[in-house]
Amino acid sequence: MHSEAGVLILIFVSLALIIGASVRSLVKSIQLPYTVCLLTIGLCLGYLQRTGIIEQYTPLLDDTLALVAGVDPHLVLFLFLPTLVFESAFSLEVHLFRRIFAQIALLAVPGLIIATTLTASLAKWIFPWDWSWALCLMFGALISATDPVAVVALLKEVSSRKRLETLLEGESLLNDGTAIVLFTLFYGWVISTQASQQISLLNLTTNFTWVVVAGLLVGVVAGGLIMLWIGKVFNDPLIEITLSIATAYLTYYIAESLHVSGIVAVVALALMFAGIGRTRISPEVGEFLHNFWGMMAHMANTLIFLLVGVLIASRVHWDNPESWVTLGILYIGIQIIRTFSIFTLIPLLKKFSGGITREKAIVLTWGGLRGAVSLALALIVAQENLLPKEVGDQVLFLCAGIVVLSIVINGSTMSWVLARLHLNQLPAAKQATVDKAKRLITEDLLKLLPKLMGNSFLKGADWDEVKHNTGLLRPIEVKDSEPTQISSQELTIAFRRRLLETERQHYWLQFEQGTLGKQSTNKLVEAVEHALDGEPKIAPRETLYRYWQTPPLLHLLRNIRGIKKIAVSLSFSRITLGYEIARGFIQAQDHLESYIPSLAPNEEEAVAVKQLIAQNKQKTQEYLEQLRNTFPDLVHTLETHSAIRTLLNRERTVVKQLLNQAVLDKPEAKRLVQYIEQRMARLQRVATFAKPTSPEELLSQLSWCKNLSEETQQQLVKIIENTLFSSGEWVIHQGKPFYGLGIIAKGSIEAYEYHLGKKFRKTLGPGELVGSLSLLSGVSPGDYQAMSLVNMLWLPGERLKQLMAKDSALAEAIGELLQPEYIA
Repeated sequence: MHSEAGVLILIFVSLALIIGASVRSLVKSIQLPYTVCLLTIGLCLGYLQRTGIIEQYTPLLDDTLALVAGVDPHLVLFLFLPTLVFESAFSLEVHLFRRIFAQIALLAVPGLIIATTLTASLAKWIFPWDWSWALCLMFGALISATDPVAVVALLKEVSSRKRLETLLEGESLLNDGTAIVLFTLFYGWVISTQASQQISLLNLTTNFTWVVVAGLLVGVVAGGLIMLWIGKVFNDPLIEITLSIATAYLTYYIAESLHVSGIVAVVALALMFAGIGRTRISPEVGEFLHNFWGMMAHMANTLIFLLVGVLIASRVHWDNPESWVTLGILYIGIQIIRTFSIFTLIPLLKKFSGGITREKAIVLTWGGLRGAVSLALALIVAQENLLPKEVGDQVLFLCAGIVVLSIVINGSTMSWVLARLHLNQLPAAKQATVDKAKRLITEDLLKLLPKLMGNSFLKGADWDEVKHNTGLLRPIEVKDSEPTQISSQELTIAFRRRLLETERQHYWLQFEQGTLGKQSTNKLVEAVEHALDGEPKIAPRETLYRYWQTPPLLHLLRNIRGIKKIAVSLSFSRITLGYEIARGFIQAQDHLESYIPSLAPNEEEAVAVKQLIAQNKQKTQEYLEQLRNTFPDLVHTLETHSAIRTLLNRERTVVKQLLNQAVLDKPEAKRLVQYIEQRMARLQRVATFAKPTSPEELLSQLSWCKNLSEETQQQLVKIIENTLFSSGEWVIHQGKPFYGLGIIAKGSIEAYEYHLGKKFRKTLGPGELVGSLSLLSGVSPGDYQAMSLVNMLWLPGERLKQLMAKDSALAEAIGELLQPEYIA
């Protein structure tokens, strides 16, 4: 029996995928959403199976559909939800999700609670079956979970409304989790053996918070562990993709077994994959991983909507007129409730992330489709027999009816709604940029055309037909937008936004080519995303400049005894990061300049943006010049590694080209690529950091140290403390408590020292001393400011004094240092 059931499942999966492929081919020429067609086919199959027609002609198919109709609802949740939730969250733009998270959370939590409460009240009022409040609230929770998959797919096809897509998908992801949590709590109340049990609002809130927060923690912990593992894998798609699948399902199962939200856990996991995971996953695997999960989601959607259709048609009783009337009223009521909950939250939504327009609010309202989650929860109620059978049948009928009506009516009419709201096209300013790109493509084809016409192998071509089919008979087909329709400010914003998006993509390209590291890529992408927030900002880039300065935390740490060495190590690591960021930024700015002539809306804007890019480059070049002067060895090493990575990437590309041209056989090419990637992996594991100056080397070069004994020099080396100062940073302020001697190892310092009531200015360089007079007074004798990146070695006064007491030669040398010459 087990093998027979397995064969039936295999038949259903194969049949479903064939139906899905056929439907997808057909929907390209019609306007119906893919999921609507699948649901309709599933309903027809379920109805035919119920009538006995299929059993008469194809018993095997009848057995298959009968098996499907008896599927365990928990299996629906555990089999399909991890895939659908992970893919949906993994495909989100994480920065945009974070930016509008307040809006998403408002819709997914307060919005769903409002919908649940009002739906429960509607059920209590109109349902003829005298349900209890607990049952009404349970039904309100399960029917309020939205599944706008058809709407999001349509938006992606007809327009580029990223914010709206993210809002719809984000709300769906989070309110699925909210709905399941509320359903579980209310369902437990309904089936409680204590009929008089009352539910406390405080208890409900506490349980809800725990389930959500704990689910989030499970996802974050799982994501952190798997990121560490994947980060150590180099370009192995089998391992990286396998780990993503296993982790998604295990995370959901572990969270659910701990009685916390599995959906929230998987969402957190997927967002970590989409965020920090993008630089942990091998660059060669990233796109493949997205395509793989897209395929997984497509298969899951195909199976689940056919499954839902068969389940509804085969299990729901259709012969009760009272239930049909109740369903019709419920459908209308749910649309009104959805409208009320969205528009009630609009004042709050407008306070976050740029607000929301009336048109988008209408799409959110009409796009509140119900889907697999609601139906799986209804099946749990109907199948577990913990409630009277007639109650389970009523819940299943109403839920199935709402799922069908919302998908068929709302889903199939959404394209008309989008058209009426003018959301089925790009924003005017963005469309103008696209039109300009189309003109560039046409111009490029026109330049290529004479060469083709002169090709001896194409002389017999009908060039009029060629021009007609390629649109070159009328090369300027794209119409310019009328000036009155798009303001110059809108065009400027669209142009600068496009440039920033191009810049972001260039960082990912540098990462894929191996010329940017993981951390620097993340920081550069993050800086672009900050620049995209609100009005796009080409320059200045304060979020990048801060990586070229010493952060306040390091200021604090390097003054705490016991962890100074850690602070210094972090400071030098930050220099390495700052160099990579600066180099990647310069390359991206050069890349942007090439797009200005072709995409700028007018000459004035082109000049303005060129000036901003020049400002970025100047600021960055100044920092790079400081690094080259202060740490030439570091720059040499980093540039060497960059050159090696570039050549290794090129070598791998050439091998793949030779494989495509059959110059190399597959096994030969595979061995060559493996050898190249082994060298890439070794290079990636080599840590490259700015190194502090060797105290031994520095002391050996100082004239006042040359006559000291070797033992004294070794004692000086032991007490030296290394530190680092950014350009413009104050080293010491005049009059502040200070007792020590500073030796400049690298860089330069501007000193303002006070002597006999007069102020003297000095520029101090490598080997020169800072604050020597503090050995007499115990306070800083002046103000000292770093003019460039400065590596400073400190001799603490107390420990230096102890050495001076033991070695008269050292005491004499230090005494001579305390008689400086001042330059006014």
